Amino acid sequence: MIFTNNLSPYALHAHVLGHELSIRWYGLAYIASFFMAYAAFRWAANNRKVQGLTLKAVDDLTFGLILGVVGGGRLGFALQNLTEWVKDPLFVFRVWEGGMAFFGGLAGVCIAIYWICLKYKLRWLPMADIATFPAALGLFVGRLANFANKELWGRPTHANWGVIYPNIDQQPRHPSELYEATSHLLTFLILLSLTRLPYFRQRRGRIAAIFLFLYGALRFLTDFWREEPIVGGLNTGQWASLVVALVGVALFVALRMPGPASTSVPFSNDGGEASAEPTL
Repeated sequence: MIFTNNLSPYALHAHVLGHELSIRWYGLAYIASFFMAYAAFRWAANNRKVQGLTLKAVDDLTFGLILGVVGGGRLGFALQNLTEWVKDPLFVFRVWEGGMAFFGGLAGVCIAIYWICLKYKLRWLPMADIATFPAALGLFVGRLANFANKELWGRPTHANWGVIYPNIDQQPRHPSELYEATSHLLTFLILLSLTRLPYFRQRRGRIAAIFLFLYGALRFLTDFWREEPIVGGLNTGQWASLVVALVGVALFVALRMPGPASTSVPFSNDGGEASAEPTL
């Protein structure tokens, strides 16, 4: 059955005392993502999953993640729309107009985690492992918000599950946002199940490596149904996804090399911090 996407992008939209008051689903998705990240790292600190991780470090990290995601995501979007940025240098600062790039946000997250690790002398890999869980769920709710915003639509389709985006045209299209949302939820469930396997308890960082590979591989696949300009046979998102997937593979291979191992992973049933960890 063809669905017409007339969803409102607002969770709340009203006029109060002559002033417009609105809260968008997209903004709530970001707030939910930051809360999940804070909860995950606070849980890790309380359960000593990362040696030296304190609640003060968690507070600083949450602030850093907010700056990294918003700043990196917006900068990445501006670079993708370089012509518009050249015409209007203030374009990058108007975040309220929308427009964020995942790959820029990912770079911002990595910088924030690296900064906290340096400041508090923490290990990078255990922190990266923990970050993957709220990241996957955050991407899931973010793509649902994209669907409510009627953006990132897919290619035209004759399938009976096509969606009409009235703000674009009257053609049924692939709901590529929902395809991506499903892939992110699947990634989260896979990561959660992997923490129960002994193989992934032998060394920190393997969960992060799998996350990078799954994100890149699944995004590469779902982007075949997304309406994006093609460059060299693939769209820009697919090229970037290939890079992310290859980084995940490279990290996983590097972690198979001889070295110290850890016997506890985030969100496993093992308690406490292992005595030996990777040097990264």
